[in-house]
Amino acid sequence: MIKFPQSNRRKHMIYKNENQLINIIKFTPPIFIITISIFITFFLYLDKQNELEKEKFFIRSEFIKNNKETAKQEIENLYNFIINSQEKTEEKLKENIKNRVYEAHSIATRIYNENKDLKSKDEIKKMIKDALVDIRFNNGSGYFFIYSFDYECILLPINRKLEGTSFYNFKEGKGEYLTRNIIAQLKNEKEGFLSWWFNKPDDLENQYKKIGFNMHFEPYDWFIGTGEYFVDFEDIIKKDVLDYVSKLNKDKNNYFFILDYDKTTLSHIIPDLVNKPANDVTNIENHKIFDEMIEVAKQGEGFLTYNHKPININTFSTKTSYIKGLNNWQWVIGKGFYLDEVNTIINNKTVALNDKFHKKIINLISVALILTSLLLIISIYVSKILEKKFLNYKKEIDKYIEENSKQQHILSQQSKMAAMGEMIGNIAHQWRQPLSVITTVASGMKLQKEFNTLDDKTFNDSIDNITNSAQYLSKTIDDFRNFFKSDKNESIFSISESIEKVIKLTEAQFKNNEIIFIKNIQDFNILGLENEFIQALINILNNAKDALLEEKVLKLIIISTYKSENKAFIKIEDNAGGIDEKIIDKIFEPYFTTKHQSKGTGIGLYMTQKIINQHMNGNISIKNSEIIHEKNRYQGTEVLIELPFN
Repeated sequence: MIKFPQSNRRKHMIYKNENQLINIIKFTPPIFIITISIFITFFLYLDKQNELEKEKFFIRSEFIKNNKETAKQEIENLYNFIINSQEKTEEKLKENIKNRVYEAHSIATRIYNENKDLKSKDEIKKMIKDALVDIRFNNGSGYFFIYSFDYECILLPINRKLEGTSFYNFKEGKGEYLTRNIIAQLKNEKEGFLSWWFNKPDDLENQYKKIGFNMHFEPYDWFIGTGEYFVDFEDIIKKDVLDYVSKLNKDKNNYFFILDYDKTTLSHIIPDLVNKPANDVTNIENHKIFDEMIEVAKQGEGFLTYNHKPININTFSTKTSYIKGLNNWQWVIGKGFYLDEVNTIINNKTVALNDKFHKKIINLISVALILTSLLLIISIYVSKILEKKFLNYKKEIDKYIEENSKQQHILSQQSKMAAMGEMIGNIAHQWRQPLSVITTVASGMKLQKEFNTLDDKTFNDSIDNITNSAQYLSKTIDDFRNFFKSDKNESIFSISESIEKVIKLTEAQFKNNEIIFIKNIQDFNILGLENEFIQALINILNNAKDALLEEKVLKLIIISTYKSENKAFIKIEDNAGGIDEKIIDKIFEPYFTTKHQSKGTGIGLYMTQKIINQHMNGNISIKNSEIIHEKNRYQGTEVLIELPFN
C-alpha cells in the first residue's frame, strides 16, 4: 500500500472542500428557487384552504346572524301587532256593541214615530220587540235586551219566560245588582258602558267578563242594551290575527307558525295541519319539537335549533327558529330558516376560490421556471468569478490566520511573563517577613551560645519560630505553585474561596502600599476554569493597585458578589479617581496602557476580557462610579463581571 504524504492529503481535502463550495454557489440559487416555489405553492394551498374555511365560517355566521335577526324582527313585528290587537280588543268590542245598540235604538225610535198616532202603546211595544227579538250578531252570540226603569224585563231573547218579571234584585256573578246599576247610570248619562261578570251557557261553573252598552229609550222609559262576553269577542280577534298571518305565509321554507300550549296547530303554511294536534311531531333525534317550543315560549323567547323535514322533502334538515310566547293567549309564535340554504352559497364560493387558486399556481410555476433558468445561467457565471475571488481571498485569510496565531501566541506569552513577574514580586513580599524572622532568631541563638546564655527554653522557642517560618514559606510555595498549574479542565468552585486565594496571593504588596480590602461576599458555586478566573481577578486588582499608588487619600478596594436570576456578578470598585472618559472604551484593547512602559504592557486587561468572555462565557465591563465609604464620597472605577449561573 502506498501512503501519500500528510501535506498532499490535506491539499486534496482542501481542494475537495473548495469544489463543494463552488458547486454550492453554482446550484444553490436554482434549488433555492424551486424549493421556495414548492413551499409557496404549498403555503398558497394552505392559505386557500384557510381562506375557504374562513369564508365558509363567515358566510355561515353571517347567514345565521342575518336570518336570526330577520326571523326575530319579523316575530317581534307580529308579536307587537297581536299585542296591539289585544289592547284594542275591548275598544273594538265597545265600538261594536255601541253601534249595535244605536241600530236597535234607531229601529225602536222609527217604529215609535211611525205608529205613535196610529196604534196603541201595547201594539207599538210589541212591534218593537218583534223587530229586535231575532236580531243576532258577532257570530250569533250577540242579541238585544230591553228593561223598563221599573226594573221589569221587557225583552230577553235567550229566555223569554223571564219577560214581564222584575229584575230589581238581579245580581251578576260578583254579587252586584246589575239592573239597579244600569238604571242609576242611565238616569245621569242617558247611555253608557258597563262591565259585569256572568257564567256562560256552556260553562256554568266559571265567571266571565261581559261588557255591555245601554241606551235610554225615553218614549216608554226603557233602556235598550246588549252585552258581549269579552272572551267570545277575543276569539273573533284571534281569528282575525290568524287570517292576517295566513296571508303573510307565501314561502314554503320561510313562514310563520302558531300553536297553542295544548300543542294544537293554529297557523301553518300547510292548511291541512291547521287545527290539528301535533303531539307526535318529532325530529331525527326523537325529541318532541313542540314540547321544546312550548318550553321556550313559557320562558319568554329564544332561538331553537332542531332537525326538521322541509315541505315536500323526506330528509331531515337543520332548522333554526325564533320562538316567542304570548302567555295571555297561551300561544307559541315562531318563524325559522333552514341551514341547507347556506350550503349552496358556500359551494359557489368554493368553486370561485378554487379557480382563483389554480390561476395563482399556474402563474407561480411559470415565474419559478423562468427565474430558475435565469438564475442557473447567472449562478454559473457568478460562480466562475467567485471561484477566482475565493482563491485569492483564501490566500489572504491563510496569511492573516498565520499572522494572528503568532500574535495571539506572543500576547499569551507576554501575559504569562507579566503574571509570573507579578507573582515573583508577590513571593518576594510574602517571604520577606518569615526570612527576616529566621535570620533574627538564628543570629540571636548564635550570640547567646557564645555568651553561654542559651538555655533550653530559649533554644526550644527559637527552634519553634524557625520551624513555623519555614512551614509558612513552604505553604506559600504551594499556594503559588497551585496558581501556576496549567489545568484547563472546568470544575465547580466557590466564589468566596477563589477570592480568598486571590487576596492571599496578593496581600503582601497591598499591605505594603496601605491598600484596604472591603469584602461584601455572597458565596455561591460556579462552573469554570478557576485558575484562569483567579488570574483575571489578579489582573483587575493589580490595575486598581497601580492606580491607587498615585493617590494620597484613603486607598480602598471593594469586592462584592451577588446573584440575580440565572446570573452571577462580581463587582470590584476602587477610589483611585476614575479613568478619563476619552480612553475608557479602549481599556480592554491589547497593548493599551496609561502607565509608563516600565510599569505595564497593556496586556493584563486584554487577557482578562478574553478569559471572562471566551473561556467562561461571561461578560466584563468597566465604568467610572462614585463610592461611598463611612459617609465619605470618592470618585473611582467599577469593574463588573457577569457569569452564567446554574
